[in-house]
Amino acid sequence: MPPKKRPTRRTSRERLPRQRVSIDFAVLGDFAQAAGGKLTIVGAGWTIVNAQQYPQALPFGLGIGILVPWSETNAPHEFAFVIQDADGTQLASGGGRVEAGRQAGIPVGMPQRVVLGIAGQMVLPKPGTYVIVVTAAGDEKRIVFEALPVPALRLGPG
Repeated sequence: MPPKKRPTRRTSRERLPRQRVSIDFAVLGDFAQAAGGKLTIVGAGWTIVNAQQYPQALPFGLGIGILVPWSETNAPHEFAFVIQDADGTQLASGGGRVEAGRQAGIPVGMPQRVVLGIAGQMVLPKPGTYVIVVTAAGDEKRIVFEALPVPALRLGPG
């Protein structure tokens, strides 16, 4: 009788279907920072800016969550963001690389979330519609907000 063949041992990368890096969320606020795998955003979720005059300098915080599948951990992945007006004029941009490792003891196949907190300042040249476009590995999230003039106050009868 011929000896039994040992089954070939496959790595976890081979057993799991290939998945893509994706943007889990992108949130606009007044300030954002990430530390210790946690994201803190102050004044999150706004969609309207009111200013008495333009151009208007505006502090902002951008919170980003990027999901890295198990098969894509321990490798660098590019991300970027662009803030632009409705005409596509770029007001601010940034980006970089993220790399998620695997913590000891996590279940095989578990995706890892990388959180980013970006704080900065943009100048809004005029009232109008603005968009923040966040990209990573071909995935994209958009945050749209409006810059509006402060309505004039009427004093007394009218």
